[in-house]
Amino acid sequence: MDIENNIIVAKQLELLSPAGSFECAKAAVDAGADAIYMGGAKYGARAFAKSTSDDSIIDSIKFVKENGKKFYLTINTLFKQRELKEIFLFLDPIVDMGVDAFIVQDLGVAMLLKNKYPNVELHASTQMTITSSKAINLIKPLGFTQVVLARELSIKEIKAIKKEVGDDIKLEAFVHGSMCYSYSGACLMSSLIGGESGNRGRCKGPCRLPYRRGEVHEPAPYILSMKDMCALNSLSGLINAGVTSFKIEGRMRQADYVYGVTKTYRKYLDAIIDSQPVGPNIKNDEKYFLQLYNKGGFTNYYDTHNSPDMIQRYER
Repeated sequence: MDIENNIIVAKQLELLSPAGSFECAKAAVDAGADAIYMGGAKYGARAFAKSTSDDSIIDSIKFVKENGKKFYLTINTLFKQRELKEIFLFLDPIVDMGVDAFIVQDLGVAMLLKNKYPNVELHASTQMTITSSKAINLIKPLGFTQVVLARELSIKEIKAIKKEVGDDIKLEAFVHGSMCYSYSGACLMSSLIGGESGNRGRCKGPCRLPYRRGEVHEPAPYILSMKDMCALNSLSGLINAGVTSFKIEGRMRQADYVYGVTKTYRKYLDAIIDSQPVGPNIKNDEKYFLQLYNKGGFTNYYDTHNSPDMIQRYER
């Protein structure tokens, strides 16, 4: 990769980090994120994030924009009719601060946002479960400029999608953080067992519980609990497949987690852009990630599909 191409690639690639509080937003920017995403207590898929007050969001936008980075607001839950009247009261002061994009699940809400705020980009949330070029071509005429692909796709599948959709819409992919047993969070278990819906941002995490059938004299296995994603090994493949935005999951995590993970992925993306070898350092950085947050190890769909090793089972 020559110097000119390095500059082109560097400008195209985006490291996107989570923020559940102002402290996390600051940590992400300090660690080298190109953009952060954050949600409010009402309309984001992580309603239990530490601090999602309007003031926290506005303070975060101000800090992010002052540092020349982008701010994406998650409006990625399913909406009820009565909430359509409330949403603009929540959004007007936030949009005035300079939001760059909305991350949206509900198509009806997407249309309302596009009409009300035509200068703010629309990004299709992973909650839309987009796994094909047909789905992207369906939403592209509605004004979407970026798509958060479902976490269940392989690099080969992403490359095929990119070939079909071209450069008219940007592809975003998760590279680190929690994995869901269901397709991109399309799960009803939280509603049935915990009484609150994950599709309304209040997942109770029933997949993180141990389950056993009958009287078994052994520890109950965590048969639905996925290990965390870690895609350090897959970054070059994702870039070659056409992904330009690399998303870290973790709006429920603390600032030290956000800083550490963002800093590490910044290092790897910069090394790839500069054509530097990255393989020898991955094992050490995975050990570092385990110290930051440990859910039984790491996995990802980009390399392995539906392997027993993706399940935490007895590991804690």
